[in-house]
Amino acid sequence: MSLQDWGWNAGREAEAAALASAGLRIGRVIGRGRGLYALADGEDTRLAAVSGAFGYRAALPSDYPAAGDFVACREEQGTWVIEQVLPRRGVLSRLAAGPRAEEQVLAANLDAVFLVFAAGTQRGFPPRLVERLLAQVRESGAAPLILLNKADLAQDRRELQEQAESCAPGVPLLFTSALSGENLEGLKASLEPGRTCYFLGKSGVGKSSLLNALFGREVMRTAEIRAADGRGRHTTTSRELFLLPGGAILVDSPGLREAALWAGEDSVEDAFPEVSALAEGCRFRDCRHEGEPGCAVQEALVEGSLDLGRYESYLAFRREARYHRLRGDQNAQRVERLRWKKISRLQNELYRKREKPG
Repeated sequence: MSLQDWGWNAGREAEAAALASAGLRIGRVIGRGRGLYALADGEDTRLAAVSGAFGYRAALPSDYPAAGDFVACREEQGTWVIEQVLPRRGVLSRLAAGPRAEEQVLAANLDAVFLVFAAGTQRGFPPRLVERLLAQVRESGAAPLILLNKADLAQDRRELQEQAESCAPGVPLLFTSALSGENLEGLKASLEPGRTCYFLGKSGVGKSSLLNALFGREVMRTAEIRAADGRGRHTTTSRELFLLPGGAILVDSPGLREAALWAGEDSVEDAFPEVSALAEGCRFRDCRHEGEPGCAVQEALVEGSLDLGRYESYLAFRREARYHRLRGDQNAQRVERLRWKKISRLQNELYRKREKPG
């Protein structure tokens, strides 16, 4: 086995060679707990902690390693120490809890994100939540796919399919059942070797059960399902990477409790392609679609060719993205002040050491 089995791109070999010449080794974060990171390097699984210098440089929580990150490490007396996080792509994030507009990285270096819902449960496929999650996936750059799990409990598949086509136009949809095995082969076909995929969804939709079904054995503990609503209890407590038998890498994650939007305005536009297409016909290029004359979006609403719920979600997400961008700009200024304060403190320490008589 090699690091490429864990998703390392052969096109980054020049980067790997430069790190090796500096005495650094590469690992991928496959788990985390109690301040330590589990790393896979293609030969073994190792535990590592960030170096003191790394902690000093990190200004934000998003600077620290996340599931799926590739990191450069130094080996010291048989222990791995993380010196830096290598450039990321396919970063899935959400707005961190708290008063500041800060990014919480859920996972990095993703190729696809599977939005998992329970087809047969009450409010199992809420369109507004689908739109919100889809905007976050568009921001990451990973390819989205909707999994309607527990398909054996679905009452009306046609209705669910129509809902999916309405709130997520153009996004592939797959009905699956971890219990009956329905469409597991189709799911496996979507999990291509070397690609990293993420299961995103609320607790109880069957993410861990699907993972177990893909392995053909239990690798993640699952809870019993309540007969009243067909929901399981939350069992996954952290984000972990699993190397599937077919060669794909899958991130299993805790149930989503809230979907605080972390997406730019461009990603919101991508999540609502029909609104963006209509906007091309607006009289003014900076039309906000909220009552301006010659607005093609408003005309489509009057004609009934644009769904009112989709339009309202579009406006709400766009306002939310703009608000967080403004808060983020203020936060960036705060981080820059903290960075210079750290530099000033370090310079003062160096001056004191130089002035101290030998």
